Amino acid sequence: MEPETDRAYMGAPEALAFLGVQHQTLYAYVSRGLVRSFRQPGKKNNLYLREDVERLKARAEVRAGQGAIAASAMQFGEPIVPTSITEISPEGPRYRGLIAVDLAARQVSFESVAELLWTGLSPDEGVRWDVKPLPAEVRRLCESLGKVGTREQFMEVFALMVLTLGISRGGVAQRLRSGNTLDAAKQVLQVLVGCLGLLAGERRFMPLKAGDSMVQGVLRALGGHVNDENTRAIEAILVLLADHELAPASFASRVAASSGSSLHGCLVSAMCTHAGVKVGHVYDQAEVFLAGARTRAALLKRVTELRDQGRKVPGFAHPLYPKGDPRAACLLRIAAARSKHSVRLREFMAFITTARTELNLLPQVELVVTALCNEMGLPRESGGALFAIARSAGWVAHILEQRLSSILLRPRAKFVNS
Repeated sequence: MEPETDRAYMGAPEALAFLGVQHQTLYAYVSRGLVRSFRQPGKKNNLYLREDVERLKARAEVRAGQGAIAASAMQFGEPIVPTSITEISPEGPRYRGLIAVDLAARQVSFESVAELLWTGLSPDEGVRWDVKPLPAEVRRLCESLGKVGTREQFMEVFALMVLTLGISRGGVAQRLRSGNTLDAAKQVLQVLVGCLGLLAGERRFMPLKAGDSMVQGVLRALGGHVNDENTRAIEAILVLLADHELAPASFASRVAASSGSSLHGCLVSAMCTHAGVKVGHVYDQAEVFLAGARTRAALLKRVTELRDQGRKVPGFAHPLYPKGDPRAACLLRIAAARSKHSVRLREFMAFITTARTELNLLPQVELVVTALCNEMGLPRESGGALFAIARSAGWVAHILEQRLSSILLRPRAKFVNS
């Protein structure tokens, strides 16, 4: 993993100078949750998260005029696209008004949540999708993929698979007129689940069997045990990651949809955007952070080392949840129940408690997903691949919604002298 080039934290003098405020104002920002501060073991001075400080300044510059509004809106700023799909709330994402954490707690199936995002209909907990036969082009591609290194390029593999599925359905205009978008979306998700087999020991495509749920297909493809505990954990992960408002990849899918691209082309736009090192590597970073550190003490040592280098600790401090990521809290409850039979998971839970109470570090969902995947014995990259499958359901919803608008998403550029 490449080292971070920018320091992730600011000391108080730098934050005060950057914002142009007094100590009292900075403390007020911290107390209101606008800027997160972190205690340093054995030191008196706190650190402040750089991205919070920079975002706060950008929002303050909105008062300067329309140009500042546009600039600040593009990074966790003012809303720029109306949507009825997902709202970010203090309780976590709300899908069509329903709290995702509640859906996960009720063990609503991923298929039901996907259809909720696509259609707005109340989730039917018993939904299962018919497994469609693979087109000949896709079968040939599946047979060849096991021979190449796919573990680190799984997003590109997903994109290649989706493009091939699209080609098998005819030209772009033909697909747009066919009216079979939801059937195509279900087929895409099922094929992506089969691709998980390329990460596991046999390194081969594992198609869903007739009657399989998506979660059963996931566990079989990844070589995990298909039991109640694992099924519940994977189902919750997929449900909680299905959408998260207008992340970069979701926006890319909407830009493609506004231009008249097919469902498959829009999904590939999202996947390639997510594959970027600034977005898609968060699960890689969480894996590196947890790798080999099986005790609370070892994990705390890694936190100290990263802090001393001025680097952000992977898997903590989500910018949209200054008081903690509710999705992570939901999965931590699942992890706590599983920890009775897992020493490693008990140590992880103890580390999370210490990080929260002593260091003011609040975990993101990615870190807990990675810990659960490790405990289930799933192969490397499983967390990132599960995210991509889950979020594909959300991308489909954004594509469908954007198609209802006649607007071509074409932001204006503000020329500046370099």
